[in-house]
Amino acid sequence: MTRPKFRQLAALLLLPLLLQGCSNYSQLADTQSQPANFPDSFYLQAEPNQVYRIDSQFSQIIVTVRRGGLMARLGHDHIVASNHVQGIIYLDRENQRCRAQLFVPLNILEVDNLQLRSAADMTTKPSAADIEGTTSNMLKSIEVEKFPFAQLHSQNCSGALSGQPVPVTLSIHGVSQNRSLNISLQQPDEAQLFISGDFAILQTDFGIEPFSIMNGLIKVQDRLHLSFQLRAQQTQP
Repeated sequence: MTRPKFRQLAALLLLPLLLQGCSNYSQLADTQSQPANFPDSFYLQAEPNQVYRIDSQFSQIIVTVRRGGLMARLGHDHIVASNHVQGIIYLDRENQRCRAQLFVPLNILEVDNLQLRSAADMTTKPSAADIEGTTSNMLKSIEVEKFPFAQLHSQNCSGALSGQPVPVTLSIHGVSQNRSLNISLQQPDEAQLFISGDFAILQTDFGIEPFSIMNGLIKVQDRLHLSFQLRAQQTQP
């Protein structure tokens, strides 16, 4: 849309860097850059060679936001991306045990990257002013100062090892919901994991009112599509 904007988390979903080993968890300096409950004590007590941290330089979450309303043709679809996904994964493949805790800081989302728009076959070209307005409206809609993170937790992500749905809890805008997601988890070697998937959420399910103008003639669709590609590295061989 011309100004529209959104929320994510995205969702799911995601996470400042994490630890290079158990001792490094205590060195996460800026506590305001991560949720208060991160990381869960479980990961601190796990064997370091079974703990993996998300490598944000090689990870991305993309949220596709579609325009709606009777005058939708006057607006734009949007791509909202995070290249700052953070998180931690526990994997004990031998015993088929897996847990994950991810988060995304919402105040540094990127809106309408030209390359991402092109890859998504979005043909309209929002101006710099449009993008600025979209970003501002999005941050207001998700109340980013009050709810700075989107989070995803899974107490049992072992299903991802065999192509089974993974139960997760998505927390966005102060609302937590349980979902079942199809997630691919690949382990080319012991040192790294590749995690990918996609899913959809409704903004209203999380108490977010989709942006609209002109009494809804131009608006953002309630449904958001999220996709993610993540890489995680072993914290200690």
